[in-house]
Amino acid sequence: MRKIILGLSLCIALAILGLGVSGCKGKSEDKIDSSIISTGANVSQEAQQENDNLDKKSYAGLEDVFSDTKTITPNGKYMMMVFGANGCPYCEMLKKDIKDTPELKNYIKDHFSAYYINMSYSKIHDFKVGTKADPKEIKVSTSQLSQMYDIRPTPTIVFSDADGKTILEFPGYVRAKQFIKILEFINNGEWKKAKDQKQLNQLLQEYVMNASHS
Repeated sequence: MRKIILGLSLCIALAILGLGVSGCKGKSEDKIDSSIISTGANVSQEAQQENDNLDKKSYAGLEDVFSDTKTITPNGKYMMMVFGANGCPYCEMLKKDIKDTPELKNYIKDHFSAYYINMSYSKIHDFKVGTKADPKEIKVSTSQLSQMYDIRPTPTIVFSDADGKTILEFPGYVRAKQFIKILEFINNGEWKKAKDQKQLNQLLQEYVMNASHS
């Protein structure tokens, strides 16, 4: 899977601009009681459903923005996966920004298939990407999914196109005004102008910097 990761230069530039790019290192230390998590053997349908719904508490109040991660698929839109964890203050700040900023919230709802993936929980996801002519579907655990994208700080936001092809990984928190511009950069197709990763980083940096001065 091709990965285009936001370059260090952009992170530094955003930090200089005071845009608040931050993240929590590593995974949360919060642990889940092993008796709560089941492999699915010899448990009732109700108990299995309760296990599958544990992560939904992570985005309570944003159910109209983030879809159930049981199935992760673009649904014909750009896809946005937010990887978070329990005990991550920057994840909470990001979710609060979405709740408190109608423009940001509505833009995500209108243009993205969005998922909040809490790495503190264990869940099996139906991951469906690809085209109609070449569909790709796998069942993957939360930890395997985070390994696929080499997630380190939380939050990390992964943007994919309508076929599930990775466009950009953005590690860390960024304030609402700049977050909207990053979403616009993806949705408006500005990223398509880049010939390689370096140029994509530069174009995004310029796009966000121009927004901060407007």
